[in-house]
This record gives sequence, structure tokens and C-alpha cells, in this order.
Amino acid sequence: MEVGERTILFDTGGDAETLLSNMAALKVNPQQIEIVVLSHVHGDHAWGLFGLLEPNNALTVYLPSSFPRVRTRGTSVAEVQGPTEIIPGVWSTGEMGNGIKLVVRSPKGLLEITGCAHPRVVNMVKRAKGIAGDKIRLVVGGFHMARMSQKQIQEVIRALPELGAEEVAPCHCSGDLTRQLFHEAYGDSFYPAGVGWSIELSPSP
Repeated sequence: MEVGERTILFDTGGDAETLLSNMAALKVNPQQIEIVVLSHVHGDHAWGLFGLLEPNNALTVYLPSSFPRVRTRGTSVAEVQGPTEIIPGVWSTGEMGNGIKLVVRSPKGLLEITGCAHPRVVNMVKRAKGIAGDKIRLVVGGFHMARMSQKQIQEVIRALPELGAEEVAPCHCSGDLTRQLFHEAYGDSFYPAGVGWSIELSPSP
């Protein structure tokens, strides 16, 4: 995530080899990353960290206060409990269940990055609005709905627009049925997020 001149990496994936390979394919230099935010302790979100620190340990790692202790030479570690402004316009939600999420203010509204929505994506959107007090332009990340029934998924689909969520990009643990139903409901405001996908929320020229 690039915010002004700052570069933030949210989660590091399951292993460093895949992370660094994907970064190379996308022409992202590990040295340009200043901040890493780990959403929760699950290996598929956090185990790539130490491989990333080999080429760049001069960064700050934000993680939930319930996360196991992480100490590496040259790396600053910040434990997050309550809502925390990481840089101007970028907040951690504070701990929700066993993890933290990101909220980013853009000129086009708020971006919420879920990582994996264990506390339920509806609750996370409510928290984001409470922290930043703006409309939700886009919710992106794992919605943690792969095991939900069609009825349960449709309840979430109805709830998010009522909370002002204008666009969605479910991936990771969301499930194929979830992605299909969100695509049908949101139309052009649905994005098929995945490796290599990006979106720009800066003002139009």
C-alpha cells in the first residue's frame, strides 16, 4: 500500500520465498517498505516476515498485543491494542478478536483492508466508520465466509450497503460462492482481487 511517499506492507503471506518472488514480479523493492502490519498470528499471514527482514530490517512492524513476542536486531516492533494511527490517514482498528485490520483515508473515501475477517466483516466496517468517520469506499481482503450458507452470505451482502460500503474486493478466505454472490449484487463495484491486482484511490486528474 502506497500512501503519499510511504509504503506499507499488510501481512507477509505464508513463506518468504513466495512473498519475495511475487514482489520481484511486481517490481516492488523490499527496501522501499517502511512499515509492516501483521493482522494476526496465523502462519499464512505472518510467516513471510523474517525472510523479508533479511533484505530490509530497518522498518517498523505493527502487530496485535496478543501476538507472540517478535524481536529482531534493527527492527522496531509496535504492539497494538486499541485503535492506533500508524501514519496520518492510516489507522489500525485495534484488536478485534485475535487480530487487527487497517483503515485508510483516501480522497474517494475509506479503504478497509481486512486480512481475514474472523470478527465478521460487518463488525469491521462498523469499527472503521467509528474510527475515521467517513463513507466506506472499498472493503478488500478475506471476508472469512467460505463456510457460510447462501442465506448467511446474502444477509452480509444486504448489510454492507446499509453501512455505506460502496465497493468490495473479497479474496483469500471469502469462498467462491461469496465472490459469485457479491459479484452479482455489486456488479461493476465488485473487484476480483488477487495477486497482482491493484487499485488507485487518488483524485482523478
